[in-house]
Amino acid sequence: MTSRWWLPRRAVQTGTILLLASPVAGFTFFSGNLASAELAGVRLSDPLACLQAVIGSGVLIPSFLFGALLVTSGYFVLGGRSFCGWVCPVGFLTELVGKFSRRVRRRGRLLPLATGRYVLAAVLVTVAATGVPLFEVLSPIGIVGRAIAFASLVPLLVPAAILLVEGVAAPRVWCRSLCPLGAFYALIARCSPLKVGFHRERCTGCGDCVSVCPVPEVLEPLWDQGACRVRAGECTRCLACLDSCPERALSVGFRFKKEPHSVTDVGRPIEKSAP
Repeated sequence: MTSRWWLPRRAVQTGTILLLASPVAGFTFFSGNLASAELAGVRLSDPLACLQAVIGSGVLIPSFLFGALLVTSGYFVLGGRSFCGWVCPVGFLTELVGKFSRRVRRRGRLLPLATGRYVLAAVLVTVAATGVPLFEVLSPIGIVGRAIAFASLVPLLVPAAILLVEGVAAPRVWCRSLCPLGAFYALIARCSPLKVGFHRERCTGCGDCVSVCPVPEVLEPLWDQGACRVRAGECTRCLACLDSCPERALSVGFRFKKEPHSVTDVGRPIEKSAP
């Protein structure tokens, strides 16, 4: 296993936490949180937070909209859930807990990935009915951001409870299946030009990529349908699969060959390995 992508990803994740905490240290180049912030004079807004504000209040603030469009454009190019794999502090924490929990218990039960879309729909319906931006109030992402910004530990009880559940019962249940922001970005990522590509002729079927993937379901079409790239929006672009593959059968890029029509068109099948 290499660290080609692991090191820069950890650097970005750590840098995000330091950026959120920078106002506490007296720095002024950044202000706000992951819902709405200003970085070096540029407004950045969470698109789901913007959508909730518009639905709940019926008011459209141009600067908020511009920041949301800017962020949406970036994650559209990179793949929406790259936010989950590279930026989100909660995703970082649940990943660390997941590594520890695999050593102390057997693999827990996974909820379907589609659950997040139902949670997202429920959040938007609730916002429309009550006018309250529900996810911004209860979001562990926002809670962690505010706790860092105000140097307070009390708000961290909610994400701590999530981490506890994930550690002892359901691995990455929040990030995989329940987070409405992840579900929102997954919808954007379906049309993203940046994909993880698969070179079948190099694959030996060892299953290392599946064992490290936080959402191994996104890799299944590579052997079940003969796909040559990961098309599912739920892929977090963590690129752990690339680092784990000794044969370099996976790559990341914007252009790949046309996908075959069937598995039989592409030679040797892959042996699936359970994560």
